[in-house]
Parts: sequence; C-alpha cells; structure tokens
Amino acid sequence: MRLGFIGTGAITEAMVRGLCGPGRYHNPIFITERTKNRSLLLASTFQNVITISSAQTVIDRSDLVILAVRPDQVRELTSSLRFRPEHRVISLIAGLKLDSLRSMLAPATALHRAIPMLPIESGLGPIPLYPPDDVLEALLGRVGRPILVENEDEFHVIACGSALMATFFEFIATTALWLQQHDVPPKEAARYATSLFHALSAMTLDKDSGSLQDMSVECLTKGGLNEQVLLQLRQRDWFTSLHDVLGGVLTRLSQ
Repeated sequence: MRLGFIGTGAITEAMVRGLCGPGRYHNPIFITERTKNRSLLLASTFQNVITISSAQTVIDRSDLVILAVRPDQVRELTSSLRFRPEHRVISLIAGLKLDSLRSMLAPATALHRAIPMLPIESGLGPIPLYPPDDVLEALLGRVGRPILVENEDEFHVIACGSALMATFFEFIATTALWLQQHDVPPKEAARYATSLFHALSAMTLDKDSGSLQDMSVECLTKGGLNEQVLLQLRQRDWFTSLHDVLGGVLTRLSQ
C-alpha cells in the first residue's frame, strides 16, 4: 500500500519515522513539501520517502491518503484536490467530524479519523481509529497500539486524552526543576524525574481503571509521604479541576 501525507508537521514526521524505523515499512511514502526542511530531511533519511511539491500528485500516487493539516486549512486545500472512489483517507485533523469531510473528499468514501501522537516515532502510544478497519489497524499497529472506536462520540471522548501531553511533560519538568532548585545538579534532576515517570507509566500498561485505582492505594502508607502529597492535592481539588478541564476539551471537540 502506497501512503501519501498531505501536510508535513511534527505528527507527520513522527509517523513517517515510526513507520520507516521500528515499523519496518518499505513501501513508497509520498509527502508534500508544505514544511520543506522537514520534508527534505525525511526524504534524505529514508529511501522509500519521496517529496512531491504537488498535493494532487501525492494523492494520485497513493492508495491511502493521510490528511495532516490544520482545521482552518482543510476546506480551501481540498477544494482543488481530486480523490478516487477507491481511496482510503485518514484524517488527523482535530475536531473535524467525518460528516464535514465527506463532501470535501468525494467520491472517496472510506474515510477514517485517527489520533497518533509523538511517541509513535518510537513505536509507542495509543492511536484511536474510527471507524475500525482491519487494513488500517495492521498499518497503525506498526507504530503504536490501535484503539478501535465504534462511534464518533466515543472518539471525541478518547481524543481528550491527547490534550494531556503538554501537561504531562510540564509535570515532569516541574519535578525536575524543583529538585534542581534544591541543589540537585540539572543532569541528575532530569534523569531522576524522567526515569521515575517512565518506570511508573510502564507499570500501568494493560491495567483496567479499577486496577489503576488499586495501584494508587497500594502506594499509600498511613502518615507516609505519598499519602501527604495525594491528600493535599485532593484538598486543593486538583483532580476535580482536571476533570473540569477535560470536560471543556470535550465540549470544544463535540461542537
């Protein structure tokens, strides 16, 4: 299957690197030159990646087209593009429902939405896919863990999780900075914080929600340090605030 990317931002780069690296994907991958330096770097790094200046030519040469442009760009961009009935299309465009895309991408009808995130460069992370498709599940499984979603409302709920990336990195950075401010050398502070959260995250993989709650409880010792931090964050409504913020993201995505 020949892949074509319309838009060459950070997610496209991560996806291409994941496919060509840990994903061992050797079929042709065509990418537009919308971000020229990034496109040329990918093409010089991987033999099967080919840059093309024309988005239409990318589409013409591809079996699967991945739309990776901003929501405010898609209507103007697709107005001049022609798709074939047999095209598969994956939209990575946040908040844009499939019903809004159908008229833009006709006569293509095999339309899907996915949310790959930056760790796919290393073959890691969830990739929600709606609607499910065996061929696309196998492809995305090369770079992460496909999460098959049966309806678009559920897809929007899951999509809210991707809005936590920056917050997660800020949480780690804040921990490292606090250590550094208390005279831990910067290199050791960063190494400790990143290793701590990497190890804890690895422990959670494949746990259900009930098991995750149990893991939190198992860390608590009466009068211990973990209890002190957790209780103080609860008293400050930290977790309730997180629910409220995610609710705001869901409202935005569902409009």
